[in-house]
Parts: sequence; structure tokens; C-alpha cells
Amino acid sequence: MKSHIVIAALLISAVFQMGCSKDSDEKKSNEIHSYTDLTDLVDENYIAMDQIEKAQNSDDPSMDIEDHVEIMSKKDKILIVGDSWASFPCVYNSMGKMIRDVDADIIEDNRCLRTTKLGVAGFEWIGSKQDLKVIEFLKTTPRLKYLYLSMGGNDLMAVWNKDFTTEQETAVYQEINITVQKIMDRYLTVRPDLKIILTGYDYPNFKPNHKFPLYRKIFERMRSPTPARLNPVLAGLARSMMKLADGRNIFYIQHMGVAQYYDGVKEHGLDEETTLSPNQISTWQNPGAMGGNINLPSSNKSMINWLFLVRDAFHLNTRMYRKVMRHTYDNLLSHVLEQDRLASSK
Repeated sequence: MKSHIVIAALLISAVFQMGCSKDSDEKKSNEIHSYTDLTDLVDENYIAMDQIEKAQNSDDPSMDIEDHVEIMSKKDKILIVGDSWASFPCVYNSMGKMIRDVDADIIEDNRCLRTTKLGVAGFEWIGSKQDLKVIEFLKTTPRLKYLYLSMGGNDLMAVWNKDFTTEQETAVYQEINITVQKIMDRYLTVRPDLKIILTGYDYPNFKPNHKFPLYRKIFERMRSPTPARLNPVLAGLARSMMKLADGRNIFYIQHMGVAQYYDGVKEHGLDEETTLSPNQISTWQNPGAMGGNINLPSSNKSMINWLFLVRDAFHLNTRMYRKVMRHTYDNLLSHVLEQDRLASSK
């Protein structure tokens, strides 16, 4: 598959970069101020950040063509769209692996590096290269009937800080909802039959004096909130965005507590599989149900391991994104697919 070829290129590029010394890596980590500056970062899967951005920004027209497996398949397709919580599952092929795990009657559209962007906020999405690619693919790919959309987290972290009042937080939620609704309306105008899986996040792991200035900057801009202050705000965003779901074309799921269930938070004394099971978190009947301990972060173990030295503050590792996709399928996507199957059989 084309996406697998791209990932292989990322791996090869990263292997050469791993010759750098630990001291050199630490020096580089202290020079990072934005996603664009993550040029020499490599995760535990030997995936290099600069190669992700190059692929996302490439004008290579071959990346807009369905691969042989997709063309030969007669199954409906699902495309990952949105911010970095879409980019990493795309690069890790989390959706495709999950589909194989459960033998789902659907295939992944492997052009997701064209429809995701690291660090993007909803307010800058409309009209972007990635947004226009989504519209193009919807127009030219009749079997593309499902979108997995991640959006809103960067909008929140761009403006929120721990001193916000409840009224200020509500106003931010409302503004994000308006933005995300506009994005979805664009796609539904092109394809009224489209089904959108709008997805939320899991608990992050921000901490003081992070080695990456990118995350230090975000954390300090939010005025250094504790997990007990930040996590309920993310939960509030989830409850607000849940209202966008209409049960016909738009569905919502969040993943708060999924990572804590599988990995615990040993650094805070929380063992794995002691919190709410993922099959009870954000269910088909109750998408607002939260899991885990809302006062704790996700574990270091659950986050991307950069440079084999530093854990990410907001993004899960490849193993955990596969769990997130399985959570999405079990609790939501399988029900949407069954609903569509029954409707088509009438």
C-alpha cells in the first residue's frame, strides 16, 4: 500500500539519523519550538517527524491516487482526517491494523497523509491544502463513505489557561463547536450520505520543564495546569462536542481513560486494568462516559517515546493508538456499519 511505502521511507530515513549521540539528541530536543522544528526527532518505531511533514506537504500527485489494494476492493472506505491525533494513527496505520484485527467489512483510505496535518487548529483548517484534498477525495471516490475526524484540541490549548472561569470555558467550547460544525457541513454538502466519526482525545501528560520547548511553551501558555485542572476541561470539551452528533451523519466518541486502563499510571500508583473498561467508556448509548482517574495524566508508558529519551506530552504511541482505534470500532464504528447494513437491506 502507498501509505506503507511512505512509512518504510520514514523508517529508512530515521535509521540513518539514529547515529547521533545522546548528547546531540538532547541538544536538539532543547531547540524544538514548533512541529516544524521537529526535524531530527525519531520515535521508537524509527519514524522521523520531518519526513511526516514532508509527506503531508508534498505536491506529488501520485500520493492522491488509490493504491492497487484499494482499487481492487469492493468494500466501502474510511478516511482519517484532521490534526495530529489523526496524523499519528495515519502514520502508524492504526486504523488499517485494527480493521484487520476485527476483520471489519470496510477498508482504510491510505491517502490520509494528504488529509491530516500536525498541530492544525480548526480555525485554520477550512481552505487548507488538507481540507481541499478531503473534498477532492469525496468527489472522486464514491466508496469513500466514512470519515474519522479529529479536531478541536489545538483550538482549546491555543486560548485556554487554568485561570479561565466556567463561563469563559463554555464560550471557548461553543466557538470550537461552531468551527467544527462548519468543517463537517462542508463535507456533508459534497456528500450528504457521508458518515462522520468525530473523535475526541485521551488524557495528556504535560509536566513542568519538558525537554521539548514545544510542549513547555504550550504548558506555560496554559499557566502550568495540573492534570486535575486540565483533564476536566478536556472532558468539558468532549461533552460539548458530543452535542454535534445527530445519530444520522455525525457520531461522537472520546477516549478518556483508555490508556490508563491498559497501562495504568504506575508513576502515580495506579495499576493497569483497575479503572473503567474501554467497553464502558464513550459507548454507543452513552458517548459522554469517561474512564480512568481524571485527576491523573496518561502514563509515560502510553506516550510516544522520542529519541528513546523523552516521552510526548499529548500523543500516544503506536501500540496505544491501535487500542484507540479498536475502542472506536467496538463502541461506535461497528454500530454505524451495522446501522448502514440494515438500512441498505431494506
